[in-house]
Amino acid sequence: MNGQADSEVDYKKKYRNLKRKLKFLIYEHECFQEELRKAQRKLLKVSRDKSFLLDRLLQYENVDEDSSGEQGHEKLVEDLVPDTSASFVAPPLRLWRLITVSSGS
Repeated sequence: MNGQADSEVDYKKKYRNLKRKLKFLIYEHECFQEELRKAQRKLLKVSRDKSFLLDRLLQYENVDEDSSGEQGHEKLVEDLVPDTSASFVAPPLRLWRLITVSSGS
């Protein structure tokens, strides 16, 4: 009977230890989730800034093309299409807008 009481104590200690570890892992998970959200917000801001700057650059390059002709037009579109091997891919609507603005009137 004494051996049985010892095994119960061991299980209680194991349970408490596992419960403590679980609470710590849940807290750690929440911290990582918050860091991920911050990084995603920062990425979104940088992506918007990049999009704005590309649009602004495209406007200036279109002005230059009007004065110098259509030479280099294909290279401009290829440079603006994002690399598909990158982890972030621009939305298709943005690509369509770049292509139509570049090849339009």
